[in-house]
Amino acid sequence: MNETESDDSCRESFNFKKSLGIKKQKFEQDGLMIKNEGKLSIFQKICFAVGGLPYQMCGNALGLFISPFLLEVSQIRPKQVSVILFSGRGWDAVTDPLIGFFVNRTNTRFGKLRPWILFPVPFAIFCYIMIWYVPDISRSSKTIWYLVFYCFFQTFLSCLHVPYTSLTMYLTPDQAERDSATGYRMVFEVLGVLLAAVIQGIMISIYGSTVNCDVTTLNLKSTTPFPYNDSSLISNNLNDDSDTNKLSEGYLISASIMSLIYLICCLTTFFGTKEMKDVITDHNKEFFKSFKSVFSHKSYITLLLAFLFNSLAVQLVQSNLALFCKYTVDAGDQYQYLIIVLLVSSILSLPLWQYLMIKLGKKTTYAVGLILLIPNLFVLLYIENTIWLLYIVCVISGMGIAVNFLLPWSMLPDVIDEFMIKSGERKESIFYSFYVFFTKLASGVAVAASALVLEFSGYIDCPDGCCKQPITISLALRMLIVPGPIILLLLSLIFIWKHPIDENRRRDLKERLYEIRHNQF
Repeated sequence: MNETESDDSCRESFNFKKSLGIKKQKFEQDGLMIKNEGKLSIFQKICFAVGGLPYQMCGNALGLFISPFLLEVSQIRPKQVSVILFSGRGWDAVTDPLIGFFVNRTNTRFGKLRPWILFPVPFAIFCYIMIWYVPDISRSSKTIWYLVFYCFFQTFLSCLHVPYTSLTMYLTPDQAERDSATGYRMVFEVLGVLLAAVIQGIMISIYGSTVNCDVTTLNLKSTTPFPYNDSSLISNNLNDDSDTNKLSEGYLISASIMSLIYLICCLTTFFGTKEMKDVITDHNKEFFKSFKSVFSHKSYITLLLAFLFNSLAVQLVQSNLALFCKYTVDAGDQYQYLIIVLLVSSILSLPLWQYLMIKLGKKTTYAVGLILLIPNLFVLLYIENTIWLLYIVCVISGMGIAVNFLLPWSMLPDVIDEFMIKSGERKESIFYSFYVFFTKLASGVAVAASALVLEFSGYIDCPDGCCKQPITISLALRMLIVPGPIILLLLSLIFIWKHPIDENRRRDLKERLYEIRHNQF
């Protein structure tokens, strides 16, 4: 009897291993499982990386220019701007997790993730162009217009970015190759930010109007606030409606150019990548149980909070930099060049951070990059009209911001690996959906909170071409880009320190996953 049971057990074990072997062989033949220990070609990495450009390009065009556009071109009050952006983040809080859940349940002949990268493109492009259009309606109606198109665009953008970022886990099971693909992706994402600044900046410089300020009547060193209701002291010889309409046309042209780039990038990623299938699959499809299991994972919570506070700090500086240059340090004409210097510095420093990530480990490198930003921000608290010092600050800040692009996204796959080992399930789309949501939350909260601060500090309405704002606005902008971001960076460092996955833990995860995926075959 015992011999019979032993034979049956051996036979079942042999049949199980044989079926796994056949499954693995079929995956390899179909191109669904990567051969050669998960190595990716440079072409595959580039096709994947290109897909990260649209999100950063459009998202940062909104982050950099939506506040000046709504305030000075569309003539919306700061409190209405904050309503649009806060409401947009509330909308994202509902839609982003739902998108992650539905992506996780998708299964088509084109794959689980790739169809989501392609189908929302036309809808996203239409909504994005409408955001930069100035309708001839009342101010309250404009608020509704921008709120609707802003919310829908963010939804379609999530339909792209949640599955796209999740695709990292389906390219290859190899940690080093995933990190390399993420590095390629970060180069294109920083390039996307650079394109946003350059394309939008060129159009504004071509179609924007110039105001000749009378420096004899506007004393830049004055410490006496202007009366809040006397806009004649703030702007000099404001342009007529035709000038504002011309600038609006420039915004629309730049939006159309970026929409074309958006389409090309999505097509490249869809046709240039393949999804790997895995022996580890997702068995639990229930909505609330899925989210409970994800948010019960400690390493995900610590990394998510570190990423949130870090992103809030960066977005708070980014969203106020244009107005800071214009009204605080009298360097408005240098803003576009400062942004280009900052982003070029980010791109050039990415290989350095990739090298340090290998030598020092991800956790330590992430902390070093954030610490680099703190003293650099202190300089902005005291800088006046020293333009050359502002350029040095941008070079160093660019190096620190590169860490924000690279490290959080390189550390998340390790968290997902740990989750798969503990639970035996794959839920990448849910993990990435909250990462995407927190990225957009940081951008929206930064711009909306800044708009409220400007409202209460006495911001005065005027079309594009304002020469001066009250001294309280100058002080408010300085406070927004220095003390707030520094506090947020310190909070981020605390959660990085508490993050449990270090290099020893990463090596252990790699060995255990190798055992699960290969030894069973």
